[in-house]
Amino acid sequence: MNSNSFLFLFFILTHSVISQTYEGDRVLTVRSHDSINDLPRAKGALGINMKLNGYYDVYGGLQDSETFNIGQINVFGTDDSQSFKMDMYQTQVFIQGDYITNGGENMKAIVEFDFWGGDGHMRLRKAYVEFNNWQIGQNWNNFGDEVLWPNVMEWEGPPSGIWIRTPHIKYFNTFKNQQWIYEVSLEAPIIDYISLGELEPLVEEENQVTPDLTGAIKYKREWGHFRFSSILRNIRYKLDGETDNFIGYGFTLSGIYKTERKNNLQFQLIGGKGINAYLTSVSGLGFDGYPTIEGSFDAAPSYGGWISYEYYFNPKFHSNLVFGYTKYKFDDMERYILSEDLPNDPIDDTLVLGGDYSSYHSYGIINFMYDPFKRMTIGLELDYGLKEVSYSGFANDAYLDKTRERDAMRISFGFMFFL
Repeated sequence: MNSNSFLFLFFILTHSVISQTYEGDRVLTVRSHDSINDLPRAKGALGINMKLNGYYDVYGGLQDSETFNIGQINVFGTDDSQSFKMDMYQTQVFIQGDYITNGGENMKAIVEFDFWGGDGHMRLRKAYVEFNNWQIGQNWNNFGDEVLWPNVMEWEGPPSGIWIRTPHIKYFNTFKNQQWIYEVSLEAPIIDYISLGELEPLVEEENQVTPDLTGAIKYKREWGHFRFSSILRNIRYKLDGETDNFIGYGFTLSGIYKTERKNNLQFQLIGGKGINAYLTSVSGLGFDGYPTIEGSFDAAPSYGGWISYEYYFNPKFHSNLVFGYTKYKFDDMERYILSEDLPNDPIDDTLVLGGDYSSYHSYGIINFMYDPFKRMTIGLELDYGLKEVSYSGFANDAYLDKTRERDAMRISFGFMFFL
């Protein structure tokens, strides 16, 4: 059965079982006639989060990026041409089912997808079941704080954000004091940690054999929460044909504070080594570790943070201000490749031996949003980012010590509609 047939069948079943909606539910909601403890034994819902993603690139070389990803800026590029695009690929569809067992235990299952798999193709976002303090399936990685998200129109978020989704087995519970919550999980290892060409051909991908281990403690109140989390990774790689491993670890501190007027302050701080695969602006670029001039392999250190504030002028008109940054570095690298023309060097890719490399990403956003009614938001946003790269080492028997930077500016706009 294809996806269109499945959605059509779900719609028919929904309206054949029950024709009314309930306060707080999605519009398309179905409940069973039998109940346990005055609650329906089973409930299902189909939800749609529709989003128009529009953006106008003023300058900066992100014309081919659907999101404002500072890490994708080419500091050696010169194309500052303007670009205007719109799409609906960020629209999300989800199906949720809730079931109460004979013993009164609640079970929940969610499947969610969007159309951001390339050229509008469907992509799986979430698919998990939750019961008895266990969550099994694919959801937000436990190293991040899934409750946090600055209310922005562009869909990348601050460069140090942790919004990766992975298959996992997670257990969560409270201490005697219900305001304290702990979470532990085994997360699927990220296998594309060495995909970028700067370290090839010496370094190659290798199969991972251990899950990533995470742990978190949250203090939750009616005004929001504070959360501390950590991660421990064992990352395998192949260097000069020999398989070995290195250890990665990291820590985050995050939180949100909300007022009665819905104003809210959010923040997250992160630091560690070998965790770049989790950071928004460099995820998937292969920057978790690197070979050193001593012949070893080190985990790359990185740190960053972001903060946002949302202010409601009135119940329908609100604005967001967001700042973020990320920095990572490689000290005493054995070698790396620069895509830059050097004097008297006709080759674009330049081999640099015995050097250092660091990169800094900064990010700022201001937007204004209007909610004409409860389920719709219209927004206009100004996005600005700066990428700075510093590198040194020997190339063609000449010593390099340079810093390059490039900024980008984008105007994002669109609407979000929840059904």
